[in-house]
Amino acid sequence: MVKEKYNIYHKAFKELSEIIKFFPKNEYRKIPKSFINFIEENMDNNYEYIVEHIDDIQNQEMLEETKILLSIIYRDFIASKEEQEQIIKMESYELIQEETKIREKYNPDNIFKNKVSKIETVENSNAITKYRESIFMKIKNWFKQIFTKNMY
Repeated sequence: MVKEKYNIYHKAFKELSEIIKFFPKNEYRKIPKSFINFIEENMDNNYEYIVEHIDDIQNQEMLEETKILLSIIYRDFIASKEEQEQIIKMESYELIQEETKIREKYNPDNIFKNKVSKIETVENSNAITKYRESIFMKIKNWFKQIFTKNMY
């Protein structure tokens, strides 16, 4: 699983490397050389990726990780200060929304409320359940019988 994720990022770096080659020169220069070197050092050279239409980059087939990396490049290096602030505000808002959903889903109070209602429905049902003794209980009872017989 970890190795698989590792390979995906190397493929995403390869896709990113191919895409940024088509950036206009003034935008390409905004990306730090160290970042470009990092991409080139960590990309999967055996993975083949061809940019079909740079004018229609949104419809280009690419990994989700590549899309995320492109958005990070835009946010951190290419966007103006005002755009960066708007993007950060939007990301913060989305993060808060996601945290709220998670908090509602995993709220301890709600978890206990759901369990209580489930228990009530089981108690209210008149279903007859057949008791099956577990293998461990059978073994335990067998030992009890043996030891009680030998004691008398």
